Amino acid sequence: MKKTTSVIVLASGLTLTGAAAAPAQTTDPKVYVDLNIAGQTQSNTVVTSSTFSLYGETGGTSFSQTVGKGLMFDGGAGYFVRKNVAVGVAVSVFTRSPAASVAIATPDPIAFNSFTVLSASPKLKQTELGTHIKLAYLVPVNDKAEITIFAGPSIVRLSKDIASGSLVNGTPQIAVETQTGTGFGAHGGLDFSYLFTPRLGGGIFVRYVRAEVDLPGASGVKVGGFQGGLGVRIRFW
Repeated sequence: MKKTTSVIVLASGLTLTGAAAAPAQTTDPKVYVDLNIAGQTQSNTVVTSSTFSLYGETGGTSFSQTVGKGLMFDGGAGYFVRKNVAVGVAVSVFTRSPAASVAIATPDPIAFNSFTVLSASPKLKQTELGTHIKLAYLVPVNDKAEITIFAGPSIVRLSKDIASGSLVNGTPQIAVETQTGTGFGAHGGLDFSYLFTPRLGGGIFVRYVRAEVDLPGASGVKVGGFQGGLGVRIRFW
């Protein structure tokens, strides 16, 4: 009799444990984390120029650099305020170091309207650090897949090397200066996620960021643009 009673108690305990665990498995996640490797496709050219007087003539300096597409890293996290609504922030980092073109045209001290041109093609670094605050709405496709529509403001911190020409004791020289500035804009995009387990999955996203940054040596530098990539999707309860 005691043995039978022990079996009944054990079976009841296992049943209650299973019943308590079942709701926990169906609870909606509270926090998400996304980690991506992505690319940025926007191409932007910065051109600057200046003039100076020497030997009764006007000389000039010019700078030009085109920064094209390249890889970027993107990660973000957020909180589900409702089952299908979340607020969060994503951070993106884009860095390129393409060759630039800089030249100094110096008037000749003897021959009028004759110039000596000093030119160089240094590789100059540009880094865009984007912070994207987003409001997201989730549309379930099935019990494992979902589409997320998101949008919000973006803040982009730009660090860019700019080359310039100058005259030192009448001798032309080329100098490189790192200039920084912050631009405010907006973004919007879509994310498709597939969860292999309730906590872990993968996804792809597309996003468009629009912002401009004013630097001391160049105004209205466009940053961001069309971005897209893939990565890991993590959910926490």
